[in-house]
Amino acid sequence: MKAMNMKTMTASAASKEFGRYIDAVQREPVVITKQNRPVAITLSMQDAEELFQYRVDAGIEKGLLDVKQGRVSPFTPEYSDQLKQRFKAQAE
Repeated sequence: MKAMNMKTMTASAASKEFGRYIDAVQREPVVITKQNRPVAITLSMQDAEELFQYRVDAGIEKGLLDVKQGRVSPFTPEYSDQLKQRFKAQAE
């Protein structure tokens, strides 16, 4: 993934200049690089909360659309067993 014109800082610089790094994150997301490749992105708490809320809202909207379009299954004991088996198989 290309760092879309975001501020970039090496992991070493972020470590050595942590105060400056934290200040930069308050203004905009910062991409952290290691050996010239992006390895992480850091967001302010406000940006993170907005992102999480957006994902929650999108999930609720998708769920409501599924209900409206009839894409639901009643949660019976049999359905519960099917889910358990599916998740168990994925974990193996």
